[in-house]
Amino acid sequence: MSKFKHTLLAIAIAIVFVLFVGFGISTFYKTPKYEDFCGEREKFIDTVTEQKCDEVGGKWNSGDFARPIARIESNQLLCTKTSEKDDAVTLNCQTQEELDNRGYCDRDFYCRGEFDDVREIYNRNVFIVATGIGIITLIVGFALGMASVSSGLMGGGILAIIYGTIRYWSDLPDYGRFIILGITLIILIWLGYKKITK
Repeated sequence: MSKFKHTLLAIAIAIVFVLFVGFGISTFYKTPKYEDFCGEREKFIDTVTEQKCDEVGGKWNSGDFARPIARIESNQLLCTKTSEKDDAVTLNCQTQEELDNRGYCDRDFYCRGEFDDVREIYNRNVFIVATGIGIITLIVGFALGMASVSSGLMGGGILAIIYGTIRYWSDLPDYGRFIILGITLIILIWLGYKKITK
């Protein structure tokens, strides 16, 4: 077999292997879905009060809304034109109290927090599984005598480690990233050294 065919086979094995690992994990270990925690509903509601927001299980946010330059009197209203059609003008008028208490209700605030916690654990577990499979595949690829298959498995192992790391990368602290990259680098250098000297 020519060198080009060996390289092509190695690349194909590496790509198919990492896809196999990725789809295998998602098939037997289902990804948590946002809808399972928060359902399908409107996230932000700006027409309810803080009390109503608490009743529906949301979190009230006062927001950073623009205030009028001067305070208006109790018998006055601040009106904003919302639409104009033909000779009719629609206004949205508010008292000073309503202006001071404007905000919106983030209905998904608490359920989103639960989802984020579960998703972080899921990504950590995917990282552990994919990295473990990747390391084992690297070792198996190193031990095999067939050049193209060996290179393909080693490439697939590296891609599996990268896949697992990407899934959990944003949730890892800086020291965790440093340790993972250091261990991976040591393994790759050791395998490369052994392969070359062999």
